[in-house]
Amino acid sequence: MSRSALLVLRFSAAAAVAVSLSGCHVAGCAEGDRECAQTPSEPATGASTDAPLTTEGSPTTDDSDDGDDTSGDDTDAPDTDDPNTTIGPSPNCGDGKLDVGEQCDDGNQDNTDACVEGCVSAACGDAFVQFGVEACDDGNAVDSDDCTNACALARCGDGILRDTFEQCDNGPDNSDGLYDGCTKACQIGPHCGDGKVDGPETCDDQNEDLTDGCLEGCVEATSCLQILGVASDAPTGKYRVWPAALGGNIDVQVWCDMDTDGGGYTFLKFDTQAMGQSDKGAVAAEALCGAYGMRLLAPRTQGHVQAAYAFATTDNLAPIGGGGKASGVEYMSILGIYPATPGATCDGKGLNSADCPGWRATDDQAFWVTDQPIADEPSDEHCDGCSMLYKWNIDGTLKSYTTFPSGDGAGTYRFLCDIGDKHP
Repeated sequence: MSRSALLVLRFSAAAAVAVSLSGCHVAGCAEGDRECAQTPSEPATGASTDAPLTTEGSPTTDDSDDGDDTSGDDTDAPDTDDPNTTIGPSPNCGDGKLDVGEQCDDGNQDNTDACVEGCVSAACGDAFVQFGVEACDDGNAVDSDDCTNACALARCGDGILRDTFEQCDNGPDNSDGLYDGCTKACQIGPHCGDGKVDGPETCDDQNEDLTDGCLEGCVEATSCLQILGVASDAPTGKYRVWPAALGGNIDVQVWCDMDTDGGGYTFLKFDTQAMGQSDKGAVAAEALCGAYGMRLLAPRTQGHVQAAYAFATTDNLAPIGGGGKASGVEYMSILGIYPATPGATCDGKGLNSADCPGWRATDDQAFWVTDQPIADEPSDEHCDGCSMLYKWNIDGTLKSYTTFPSGDGAGTYRFLCDIGDKHP
């Protein structure tokens, strides 16, 4: 065979191999060839009988496509013809036909009906006001603005507080006559701190000063013990009280001992040494103390005696009664301790309710003056209701006491009153 004939034969064989590898035939694709999977009218991208061979002798093709995509590109986008695929609003939203991805399609652009922009069913919070169903729709989740999360216009009485124009809102419980409630105008009703005495209040001074007689909760202070019950850290000092015995009609400034025996003792100084006045025995002193809802001091414990003596001998609280002497041991000259039994003595024991049951305090509660006996005192010559005269050492301990057998008993211009509600 000639050299030229050999070249022609080799060229013909190479062409035959190329055609076989591409799957193409002179008459078109043969059944079973890979290229027959392509849409007949649209040849596969890049497939050509003129394509250059690869190094292995095959045409250059992209095998990354799994063959499911017939769109002509190399992406694996979902098939919009698949009824099980949801890809959002249909391109045909607004044609009046419900397509895949649409919740509704009423064929109009009215966002006040049941189907709104994007072929979505109208709902509260979508920022479109549905006519006849919603009063408003601001498209947010803030319940305290002008449009509630139920798409209703905010109003007083809906139970939702709007601090821009409401002080309170208790919904159906709003009432104009309810103490510590909320009015029908959504304003705070009568309450402690409004400067008016109403409801259960006995005072309302709009401050937190414990010393002025009006306590937390708008309650008048009636004694030092009550004040301590409201404010356990209240210090010893001057306070104004409205003694309960007077029904809260008279107030007086007193000295509160908030430390001794746990605190709560109430003291008041009375000085009657004024023009035309005489000294007072226990009966007269009890009456004057009673005018302020108090009684003549009857000390309860040794600590109480010491606290009373310190109060009496210190310039801490101006006295009432007309006199002006601010301190002195004579304020302890008489006490509210009386014979319970005519002729009773202490049988050589101290003057206190445990050792001397024949004597009593004004209110029949426990009392304590001393646990040391005083020779021949109290004598059996005392008169009923008469006061004894007490003398004290400079350290506040008892020096002596003496029974007066007649009249009003021992008298003095100055004495101490107390509330007597603390019983250690």
